[in-house]
Amino acid sequence: MIYEGDIYRPPSEAESLLLQVTVGCSWNKCTFCNMYKEKNYRVRSLDDIVADLRTAATYSTRWKRIFLCDGDVLALPMPFLTEILEEIKRLFPNIEAARVYASARNILAKKPEELRALAALGADMVYIGLESGSDRVLTAINKGITKQEMIDSAAMLRGAGIKQSVSIIAGLAGEELSAEHILETADALNKMQPEYIGMLVLHAGSDADIGVFGDGNSLRLPSSGLVVAEMRLLLEHLELNDCFFSSAHISNYLNVRGRLPGDKRRMLEQLSAKRRIHTGC
Repeated sequence: MIYEGDIYRPPSEAESLLLQVTVGCSWNKCTFCNMYKEKNYRVRSLDDIVADLRTAATYSTRWKRIFLCDGDVLALPMPFLTEILEEIKRLFPNIEAARVYASARNILAKKPEELRALAALGADMVYIGLESGSDRVLTAINKGITKQEMIDSAAMLRGAGIKQSVSIIAGLAGEELSAEHILETADALNKMQPEYIGMLVLHAGSDADIGVFGDGNSLRLPSSGLVVAEMRLLLEHLELNDCFFSSAHISNYLNVRGRLPGDKRRMLEQLSAKRRIHTGC
């Protein structure tokens, strides 16, 4: 297997085979994200991808799923994606699913029948970075997509039978826009109805400027108190039919997880206890 640069995958894909299909991210302009800044986006050749698959197939019983790296593999044209997924099914008959990071813009660029075809070939879930439901925040961080487009892309996935795992970021809007950020995010999630939500925290490893809004104002690391408050406000306003919520990302100060709506009260009580610790109340 050949990998170029640092490779990222969701925490839940820790035991998946990681297959690098693209190098970098097709957008790569978000001000808060440095995952692929050192890479110039390009698509690896199909020959190289297939060669990696054939190498990994020697150990095919080791994995149940395959995660296609890097950022936003759905940017690829359908014939290319189809060949990769068909090769996976041929070489790994016991693989349960293939999963990818995806942006709303590239989901919306696909036709409904194309998404259904990807699902039939084993693409059972995509990981989407919503980050925020506030259009002001999305514009400020140069996400390149709107709240409504996020909601529309979720509807397309749902119609194709593809699950969605959505990430959001606590502290992304600072204190001034915190309430708007969280309330608009809750509204977007309620309309998207994802199967999974991961709540991350704006993070750089040290208390330093780590990015800028579109207006040039610095993004600062949020306090633990702000993270607790935002998570509580979010959970209070989520109205989800069946979704697993987790804050167990490496960036987060808190490990709160449970299935909504059933575990909402327990999680809120857990956050109330943490709030008393952080505020001394």
